[in-house]
Amino acid sequence: MNSKLKTLQTVHLALCSGVLFFALVTVFLNRELMFFDANPKTTAPFNPIFPVMGLITLSASIFFYRNLIAKIDKTAADDIKINLYQSAFIISSALLEGGALFNIVGFFMTRNSFFLIFGAANFIFLVLKRPTKDKLISTLQLQHPNSGSL
Repeated sequence: MNSKLKTLQTVHLALCSGVLFFALVTVFLNRELMFFDANPKTTAPFNPIFPVMGLITLSASIFFYRNLIAKIDKTAADDIKINLYQSAFIISSALLEGGALFNIVGFFMTRNSFFLIFGAANFIFLVLKRPTKDKLISTLQLQHPNSGSL
C-alpha cells in the first residue's frame, strides 16, 4: 500500500510541476509585454471565458471528489477503497490542472496577467490536494493494522 501512496504523490508532483513550469515559461516569454486588465469590455471575448472556466473546473473538482469519495463503501477491503480513492484523486487533480493550464494559455494568448489569478487559484488548490498518509487514513477510515503499511 505504501507504493500506492507514493504513486499518487508522484502523479501529484508531476501535475504541479507541469503547471508551475508552464506558467514560469509563459511569464518569462511575455514579461515585457504583460499588462493587467480586468474590464470585460476591453478584454472580450477572453475575459468571461477563461475566468469562468477556471472557476467551473475548480468547483467541478470539489464536486466530483466529494461525490466519488462518498460512494466508497467504508466496509470494503482497504485495497478497493484505496483504488477508488486514487480514481477520485486523479479526476479531481486533472480538473484543477486543466483549469490552471487553460488560464495560463489565456494569459499566453492575450498577455493579460488577469488570467494568471485564476490559474493560480486552481494551482493552489492542486498543491493543497497533495495526498498524505494521514489524509488517506482519515478519508477512507482505514484500520490501523493496514494503515501502517501505507
